[in-house]
Amino acid sequence: MSLGHVDAEDIRYFFALSQAGTLVRAADDLGVDHTTVGRRVQRLERAAGRKLFTRSRQGWALTEAGKRLLPAARNVAVGADVFAGAEDSLPFIEEVTVFASEGFAAYVLAPHADDLLSNDGYALKLLTAPSLASRDGISYDVAILRSELVDHSTSTQLLASYEVGLYATKGYLANHPPIESLEDLEGHHISWYPEDPIAGIPEVTALRSKLPRTLTFQSNNLFVHQQATLAGTCLGMIATYMADYYPQLQRLLPEDLSYFGNYWTVIPATQRRHGATQKALDFIHHAVAQLGIGVEPIHKH
Repeated sequence: MSLGHVDAEDIRYFFALSQAGTLVRAADDLGVDHTTVGRRVQRLERAAGRKLFTRSRQGWALTEAGKRLLPAARNVAVGADVFAGAEDSLPFIEEVTVFASEGFAAYVLAPHADDLLSNDGYALKLLTAPSLASRDGISYDVAILRSELVDHSTSTQLLASYEVGLYATKGYLANHPPIESLEDLEGHHISWYPEDPIAGIPEVTALRSKLPRTLTFQSNNLFVHQQATLAGTCLGMIATYMADYYPQLQRLLPEDLSYFGNYWTVIPATQRRHGATQKALDFIHHAVAQLGIGVEPIHKH
């Protein structure tokens, strides 16, 4: 892509809109009128010679060309903010953005965040969603995915393995019919996910055929499943490294209902920030090592 003359301020507006999704929210973030955001982005599109956003009822979404420019735009925007507010007496704080699923973020990364925050000059932004597809256009230093991303613009590395199993509280089991086979699941409430091709949760596809045809409790939120299971409302499919936190949970039918999966780290090739990216990777690898779920790395580009 060949760019004409561009203004760094226009790039900052482009980045703000990519993160906010609407002109009004981007304008609020920047402290300007929404028409200014639109005008600046249009000027950048003219310099780029192509559309960087598509507009819909849901807001503004990056085109493929816009996605390719996003990592560089993030660096420009951060740099502009630093220069605009720089004071010799204030230390520079470099923000590291890590994208992960809710469970991985809460149970693996959050408990060990101090490993990164204890390094002077770093701040952590931990973003969550089931998959990158559900957060289209997101800017990040390292993403942690449950399926391998085949994309020449990223560097991918096998990070960890995990297992998902069926759990219930001991109190639930004491007050309901025994569960000794898959057939015994009929009549029990099982917490499950609604069909959502964008979410990209591999265990949902792998295990659904083994469960009763009718599932009476569904949610797209991991913590809803977890809390419903812990409350004794239903049975729940939970990653073993999460279930280990709760001694009141008992695993059921491990031979019949198990899913083994992997986590992968993904780094945008154009966004690798050397020291910051390596700090993020060191933090992530240490966190998985503490849980004993790390694996020997396999690099793919």
